[in-house]
Amino acid sequence: MTTKEEYIETLERMKVSYYNSDGCMSAMSKFKEDINLLTGLVNEHFEEKSETNLEFYYDDLIKEDCSDFGVVNGKIESCAYIPCKKCEFEGGNCHRNRITWLLSQQKKPKYKFTQFEYDLINTYRNVDYRCKFNGCYQLKILKEKGYFKNVDKNESIKDILENCEVIKND
Repeated sequence: MTTKEEYIETLERMKVSYYNSDGCMSAMSKFKEDINLLTGLVNEHFEEKSETNLEFYYDDLIKEDCSDFGVVNGKIESCAYIPCKKCEFEGGNCHRNRITWLLSQQKKPKYKFTQFEYDLINTYRNVDYRCKFNGCYQLKILKEKGYFKNVDKNESIKDILENCEVIKND
């Protein structure tokens, strides 16, 4: 199966061909329209659909085997074992908050970086928007050594930088 990145690379090659061609203006105009149409179709086809909390946490909810649950630090726990102050549903109507939370879009937790990790990945801030973490050899090697914990290696550098925060050094 062809990936979105392969489609985009193909479209980029077509765009380069377009600008390097010596064709007539009407042919070049039609070529450009076709590229724009294909780009729109590819983006529409590969539009990422975000999961609800119910979909994301489904296995954890089944494993916990209770309808009275809370969420602490992004983890499902039995309501009986956690203080209300630590739960995401703190205060108010827990049952209603639970249902609202289950049906809402799942938010990715922020990546927590040391200052060193942030400074290092921030040097890649101006890379191409398609550049993925796994495409940066130095970052990939450092992840293997224990840095950049919980970072999705297939996520783009730009998305990682938009969803991170610096924590104190250990």
